[in-house]
Amino acid sequence: MGYRYETHLHTSGVSACAFSTAREQVRAYKARGYAGVIVTDHFVNGNTACPRGRPWDETMRCVVSGYEEAKAEGDLVGLDVFLGWEYSIRGSDFLTYGLDLGFLLRNPGLDRLDIRGYSAAVRDGGGYLAQAHPFKRAPYIVSQQAVDHALLDGIEAYNASCSDEENRLAMTFAERHGLPTQAGSDSHMAGTGWASGIELGRRARGVQDIIEAIKSGEATLLV
Repeated sequence: MGYRYETHLHTSGVSACAFSTAREQVRAYKARGYAGVIVTDHFVNGNTACPRGRPWDETMRCVVSGYEEAKAEGDLVGLDVFLGWEYSIRGSDFLTYGLDLGFLLRNPGLDRLDIRGYSAAVRDGGGYLAQAHPFKRAPYIVSQQAVDHALLDGIEAYNASCSDEENRLAMTFAERHGLPTQAGSDSHMAGTGWASGIELGRRARGVQDIIEAIKSGEATLLV
């Protein structure tokens, strides 16, 4: 059996739409036999639980607080926890990996960028950017389609909360443009009856190992 990783997970302390704490999420994934998770709480331009109008450094520390709580719990129970976040533009969401709190603190106003500006900032910082559920249909999503593929490093081709048709469109888009694919649960509550993510042949030493496995096609999608 390989090593399973959740790539899309929210915590109630940072994501206003989540129902479970970071600790509850970690324990649930540990119980399911996962090797690790990437915490992708909503950024401050999305459905955030972080107070608005605070100084930038305080706000960014709130953004990563769900990850920090999950990491502490993961260290206790033996689950690897990595930092990510979900950036939002007019309801469209973008999973961001490979960056840290230092990057956020150095980039005040990051939340006001369009997708071209944000993609450039992430790539300049050495990060990875994948559009989450690009064809998801929901009232809050203004543009229910994928963005310019040249701005992306990957596509969430399978999202466990999406319909089969929405996921089929995402996979077709990725294949048409030669984009790496990944899968995720988009988990907002611990202990749900399903879980997705990716499986690797060896344990990831860090989030860069996960990124490289996705890019190289070595990650098996859990659908």
